[in-house]
Amino acid sequence: MSRIRLDNLEINGLHLYQSEDNFNFGIDAVLLANFAIRELKAGAHVARPYEAEAHVARPYEAGAHLARPCETGVGLKICDFCTGTLPIPLIMYGKINATVANDTVGVSCVSPKIHIDAFEIDEEQVALCNQSISWNKENVPFAFSIDSDIKVHCDDIKNIFLDREKYKKMYESYDVVTVNPPYNKKGSGIINLNDKIIKARHEVSITFDDICKAASLILKSNKRFYFINQTSRFTELTETLRKYSLEMKKASFVHPYVDKESNLFLAEAVKNGRPGLKILPPIIVYEKPGVYTKDVLRIYGK
Repeated sequence: MSRIRLDNLEINGLHLYQSEDNFNFGIDAVLLANFAIRELKAGAHVARPYEAEAHVARPYEAGAHLARPCETGVGLKICDFCTGTLPIPLIMYGKINATVANDTVGVSCVSPKIHIDAFEIDEEQVALCNQSISWNKENVPFAFSIDSDIKVHCDDIKNIFLDREKYKKMYESYDVVTVNPPYNKKGSGIINLNDKIIKARHEVSITFDDICKAASLILKSNKRFYFINQTSRFTELTETLRKYSLEMKKASFVHPYVDKESNLFLAEAVKNGRPGLKILPPIIVYEKPGVYTKDVLRIYGK
């Protein structure tokens, strides 16, 4: 019998359920969600909270862009692949879609709404996702509409392109796709193909090629694809992206310690984007064993 626990995300009261017998999310999901939010804000694709009564958008901290809702008028439409227990959608929902109080002007501030579709093939994980949605709807005031704002699809991502009739309404309709994919190629150290944790870490059920093919189908032109993966696969994955008209535009390398080589990288790709890659400052995870750097603590909101 699975051992289920309820974890506090420490983001505006949001929680999620996880099974101790299945794959649990780690710092890579946290880094990816925050990277996507930061870069979307920097490019003026996510409006900062605005005054609900005055409807006046504020400028972003980064650059001279003015905040604005996306073209639909209701916010960003996001799709998260390989969602697991829903950490990336919940982090993005909590940081973009939360109602916050503006102590300076004394009025409520509301971020433009976002809608998130999440894909997960594991039925047990999907059940936990839906439990998390229900718990947050009942216990977190700003999440009163979370059950319509976040929808979880129990399906194989490959069906986005294999079953076109079923998913054609999704084609070219998303502003953002995110994925924390299996990092390791099929056959690289796999012992038990039926082990759920092994499947989450290895390209057994899905490959990065499959992910890019699906992402390219559902993204609007000039919209963004965010992912994290092993640094050793950087060149290979860049080529795979281009195969599906996805151009890597930004990358940030993640290092376990300041004196250690990068083992992961975060990336932003743009559908039908022009060539040109910007390398962003690196992320150093640990000051010393068990102690996060100030930058990582800031990402966690501490």
